[in-house]
Amino acid sequence: MASIPHTTPPRAIPTLPRTSGQNPLPSAARPMPEGRGVTRRRISRFTVASFALLLVGVVGLVQVLQTTQVAATGYDVRALEREQQNLDADIRLLEAQIATSSNLDRIQKDATTRLGMVRPQQKVRVAEDQPAPTVIPLPRRYVPTQERLQPPAIAWWERVLGTIPGLH
Repeated sequence: MASIPHTTPPRAIPTLPRTSGQNPLPSAARPMPEGRGVTRRRISRFTVASFALLLVGVVGLVQVLQTTQVAATGYDVRALEREQQNLDADIRLLEAQIATSSNLDRIQKDATTRLGMVRPQQKVRVAEDQPAPTVIPLPRRYVPTQERLQPPAIAWWERVLGTIPGLH
């Protein structure tokens, strides 16, 4: 059997309709415009890697700075705690000294030996004819003063109403 060659008609390439002022192609397929100030470049892998390494370095540096700041603050807190313990010990020593010095026998011994005092031979009584004050006088700096409040100023509308007979 003889074969008949089969020829297919050439296919037409579809074209997109042209509209005035608009480019119908998507932005990826659009050719880049050429002109002043219009440049489009891809960011190189080296730039991205450099930026990532820089970012990692900055984050690491911030962590190191925070850690050193926390350590320094810890040392300061420890020094303040030691100082507080020393002050508490001093307070306890002073309380013990107060307790021993308030002992009447010790006071009498110090007065007679160290200061050369002697016991009184006579008792002297002083009579006072003034009654005790009802209020203990204090210096003015210790007495709270009460500020005198000024009466509120009369508002303008109250003055206007006051001029009308029968409304004041």
